[in-house]
Amino acid sequence: MRALIQRCLVMVALVAVSAAIAQIVIPPDYDDYLAIIGTKVHNLETTPSPRIVFVGGSNLAFGVDSPEVERKLGYHVVNMGMGFNMGLRFMLDLIEPRIRKGDVVVLVPEYNLFFGLLDGDERLLDVLELYPDGWQYIHSRRQMLNLGNNLFRHVKFKVNRVLQQIGHKSDPECIYCPRAFNQYGDIVAHLGKPSKDVTRMSFLRSAGQVDGEAIHVVNDFAAAVEARGARVVFLFPCLPEPHYELRHAAIERLESELHDKLKVEMPSSAKDYVYPVQDFYDWVYHLNREGRTLRTARIIDDLRPTIEAARRETTGDAATGGLAGSRTADASLSADGQLRQKLQ
Repeated sequence: MRALIQRCLVMVALVAVSAAIAQIVIPPDYDDYLAIIGTKVHNLETTPSPRIVFVGGSNLAFGVDSPEVERKLGYHVVNMGMGFNMGLRFMLDLIEPRIRKGDVVVLVPEYNLFFGLLDGDERLLDVLELYPDGWQYIHSRRQMLNLGNNLFRHVKFKVNRVLQQIGHKSDPECIYCPRAFNQYGDIVAHLGKPSKDVTRMSFLRSAGQVDGEAIHVVNDFAAAVEARGARVVFLFPCLPEPHYELRHAAIERLESELHDKLKVEMPSSAKDYVYPVQDFYDWVYHLNREGRTLRTARIIDDLRPTIEAARRETTGDAATGGLAGSRTADASLSADGQLRQKLQ
């Protein structure tokens, strides 16, 4: 029996050592979609205020026309949307010290972040490899457990990636890589490409109780940046009609808790960002060109009162620091039907 235990311990040690060696020897994939994080942080640090800063996952990367938001509302725009896999806590901690007086932070977290992904999944390890400065934002017990529990899966993924890349050249027209983004942080490489049918794609399979700590984390973030003179707005993510109908009970439960506990402005409802399946590109949170245009118009309408209020509060010098001093924010089409007719 003792010999068997010793052999098992040796095997465990060998596996652990092999995993550690693979983790050290195999470099990060700098053509990975999440490798954009360093560029996005740089944009956030260097774009002058006042700014509209979008924060969330890939629903923002695929689903916002930042130049149009900038043109209509007159503020510089930074789209920090990447992937919800890094977790809501990490997203907010990453941008909090970089928010300034006069900024408007627009939070658009995916529903998954309130149902178990507050501290991310195995992809958080990829983020930290691609952006080592991110380790300073790892401080919760749940984040530590996530990293530890997913280490071997992460190593396996890296080994498989290396094997799959043997003999393959990088795709110059890739969608899930850093060069798919524009200078604002929007993915544009998918625009005009054929869309997939997302109807049967899974969504929010584990929708139990709403994670109250996630709401608490958002409130703490809002308090910190508002004390600095910024504003925070919460918007719901885009979602196809059949997926909303499938999970409407969980979404309505979340919306109710947000109304009761969230200390952040919410100018619209979850239903306001539900669209037909033909408006989606390749996943339940990823809009195609038409869906992106419709959603951007809705975002502009939702943000306009906040931007106008912020502009009234600023001094003349601060107001001219954005784009508002050089152009007038014009009215956007709020009716999806009207805008859809123009797109056809």
